[in-house]
Amino acid sequence: MAQDTSNNAAGDAREAAENMAQHAGDAARHVGRAAKSAGQEVGSVARDEFEKLRADLDDLISRIPNLSDVDLEEAKEKLMAKIADTRAAAHDLAEDAQEQFDYAVECSKECIREHPLQSVGYAAGIGLIIGLLLARR
Repeated sequence: MAQDTSNNAAGDAREAAENMAQHAGDAARHVGRAAKSAGQEVGSVARDEFEKLRADLDDLISRIPNLSDVDLEEAKEKLMAKIADTRAAAHDLAEDAQEQFDYAVECSKECIREHPLQSVGYAAGIGLIIGLLLARR
């Protein structure tokens, strides 16, 4: 009977460890997806903004020979305003990306706080794998 209790306890511990591993894996995947999504969004918006700026600049360059001094000055002001808008948009995107990254880091920290032993085990396992891979070279 003591053997059965010992086997049940080991099975329960194994099941608890598997559940914790599943939760940590889910959290890591969630953080990874959030970071990837934020990076893709930032890249997409930045590409769109720079494409618009490039198109406006190409248009201005093609019209320069036909512009008077007043028109040229007005075009220059519009271009400078577009550059300022693009710079502000890039700054906003960078702030959004930083917020997403900070959120991902906070989620990771929370997971580590909830499961410290499991986190140490994962870190040790990853370190072992990296060490083995480096030793094979």
